[in-house]
Amino acid sequence: MKTIAAVLLLLSVGVPAMPPLHAAPAVALMEKDAGDLDLAATKSLFDNHSVCFVDARSEFAYYTSHIKGARSLSDSRFDEQFPEFREKTPKTIPIVVYCISPTCSKAKHVAEKLKKNGYSNVRIFPGGMSEWSNARFPIEVEQD
Repeated sequence: MKTIAAVLLLLSVGVPAMPPLHAAPAVALMEKDAGDLDLAATKSLFDNHSVCFVDARSEFAYYTSHIKGARSLSDSRFDEQFPEFREKTPKTIPIVVYCISPTCSKAKHVAEKLKKNGYSNVRIFPGGMSEWSNARFPIEVEQD
């Protein structure tokens, strides 16, 4: 019993706490043409409820799991989904577009299409669902 207690004590002391994710205010993070967002900046925007997250993956992937509160605007079905998106999303709202990982180009394509349609405050989170879910940040699954 003493051995188990000693091991638990060593483990609790030897494991550093994960530092909190702090980032600049949401306004500064969403400056136009400021580049891609990293995980910490994306999480800060999520926590502040200050942006619209857009999932550029297929609808199937979106329904399987997505960043909590994200909207589906699939690269392959953009033209079909965009009218409803435009109706519900003001052009002034900051938007963060993501895909599955940095090797996926769908987020970039959707961001470009949004900009062509008048949404000027659009950023990309290249880490996508892979990085977000690996960090164990909030995700959700759509249910019919």
